[in-house]
Amino acid sequence: MGRLFGLVGLILLSLILVPGIAQAHSASTFNVIIKQNDLQPGTTQIEYNDSIMWYNADSRENVTQRIVFDADGDGLYNGSADWDSGEIYQECTPPSNNSSSDCKESFTVWFNGTWGVGEYNYQALSSNGDVQNGTITVIEHIEEVTGPAIGSSFGSFDNQDTSNDDDNDDDGKKQLLLLLAATSALGSIMLIIQLVKRS
Repeated sequence: MGRLFGLVGLILLSLILVPGIAQAHSASTFNVIIKQNDLQPGTTQIEYNDSIMWYNADSRENVTQRIVFDADGDGLYNGSADWDSGEIYQECTPPSNNSSSDCKESFTVWFNGTWGVGEYNYQALSSNGDVQNGTITVIEHIEEVTGPAIGSSFGSFDNQDTSNDDDNDDDGKKQLLLLLAATSALGSIMLIIQLVKRS
């Protein structure tokens, strides 16, 4: 009997809460391509909780790239908030006697937790000494507005009858009452079925 009441309560609660669920920002990954003399794009704007993935597309022979960010300004990239991608290769070959098993072709930073909203100026350092500067701007998540704001009006409505608004409100109330009645009826039917099974 307790299960039945729990099930009915769950159904009622879900019917009440489902229309109010809002979609949150889905995290996205943005790509930055490291070329021989260019970062594409050089400036990237993302929302909090997104990530950036850098790919090495510099096809010069024996040239690798590093993505670095010096948060504390000490000239080193070993602080807790610093980034150092390590060597990023244009192409990794399967491990052999002469190649490193930690070869990687990309580097990702996820902008949540440690790195929040703000501007991040980073560098792409080539193994031949070239330096390219890039910027990432992280902004707060902005909810998308899918319709006009509450209370908005369009055109002139000075002399129009507002009885339609009252009718719309009444229709909404009627639909809510019908939904509650249907849920109650369903719960009653389930209760009767359980009582008949026990008899």
